[in-house]
Amino acid sequence: MDIKGKKIAIIGAAKSGLAAAKTLYESGAQIFISDIQPEEKLKETLSKENLLEKVSFEAEGNTEKVLESDFIVLSPGVRPDIPVLVKATEKNIPIYSEIEIAYRLSKGKRLVVTGSNGKTTTTTLLSLFCQEQFDKVFLGGNIGIPMMSFATQTTDDSVQVLEVSSFQLETISEFRPDIGVITNFFENHLDRYPNYKAYIDAKKNIALNMGPDQCLILNADQQLMREMEPQLKCKVAWFGWEINNKKLAVTIKDDHYIFIDKEGKEIPLFNINAPKLIGKHNQENIMCASLAAILAGVEPQKLEKVVKEFSGVEHRLEWVRNISGVDFINDSKGTNCAASITALKACKMPLILIAGGRDKGTDLTEWVETIRQTARAVILFGEAKDRFRASLEGVVPLKTAQNLEQSVNIAYQMANNGDTVLLSPACSSYDQYPNFEIRGKHFKELVNKLPNK
Repeated sequence: MDIKGKKIAIIGAAKSGLAAAKTLYESGAQIFISDIQPEEKLKETLSKENLLEKVSFEAEGNTEKVLESDFIVLSPGVRPDIPVLVKATEKNIPIYSEIEIAYRLSKGKRLVVTGSNGKTTTTTLLSLFCQEQFDKVFLGGNIGIPMMSFATQTTDDSVQVLEVSSFQLETISEFRPDIGVITNFFENHLDRYPNYKAYIDAKKNIALNMGPDQCLILNADQQLMREMEPQLKCKVAWFGWEINNKKLAVTIKDDHYIFIDKEGKEIPLFNINAPKLIGKHNQENIMCASLAAILAGVEPQKLEKVVKEFSGVEHRLEWVRNISGVDFINDSKGTNCAASITALKACKMPLILIAGGRDKGTDLTEWVETIRQTARAVILFGEAKDRFRASLEGVVPLKTAQNLEQSVNIAYQMANNGDTVLLSPACSSYDQYPNFEIRGKHFKELVNKLPNK
């Protein structure tokens, strides 16, 4: 992609936008950053990133200055239907996601993971598998390390392991994985998409440009994925329990993870008790990552060492502390009902759930039923607390808090020896925190300050 001399507008000055600004500036482009944050805060951010004197910018909104560009780079958190982007489309100004530009500037093999839940665990585990086999492995994408930050460092023998979100996939045009993965489909982000189908369609964009030389890994236990297969132009591989004689698959059989090759031969990988990770959802993540690694060229015998050592990713069912027989678990990444259901089913009962944040508008029926079966009390906080409370009235004892600190203190007072206190919000963090990581870190700080009973 020819960048030198181009006028490029970047909308959004968070991690992805800043990484794009740095790389594109270093590649010879003229950069204009447009952001909604106050001018002084934006200047401070650009100064910290050593960009203040290198780029032009506007704060407190997106004006038509954005349209004075050869193309626009969109940060993942920015909706593609904001007025200035509608005008850009009318003027035929190309709009690309950060990963689309990074893809065009990068080289090597790309292993790309999307899905509703399990993306980060699967992506991290897959990168560790690849590090056992390959010399140059780059981990990034929606996992917190923008693809643009390492795109120009890649070479033909590099392996990129990337997590991508539905937001990032909305504006791709040439982006194409060598191996793509969809972990699962669950209702999510209905505060952004008009309906569940629109959200699923955005996820399906991962396969938009994939052909016979690429392979898409799908969840065999989900009907929506089985229905996808006839529509695909690429090879397909499967993970899950309902394999039903499918080839190119990883499943669990006779207490072992099993790889099934294209000839139908079953190759044992490791015992079901080898991984440190707990829960059925993590068995699915392990199956998925193992299959992607093998198809990428990792020797099957190299997988067991990694799963025996890998203890999980921060903010995902992360054990924090035991206080007088009470376990405190940080699942701040449980940002939708499906993820929260998974956490509730994985934790030891009796259970006190802390939930709430910015409501995504998803159906609460299954979440409420799981709470009925697993939780002895629920503490609600944040913007979603009123809708959540209305759905849970009469199901389980409820407490309402103003914030996370108050929630933790209430849980601490309620908890008895043998209980589990679980933060699994079923919401985004954006009402009170910039992201789920900061929410999770705050939870851990609060728990670690609690005195022993």
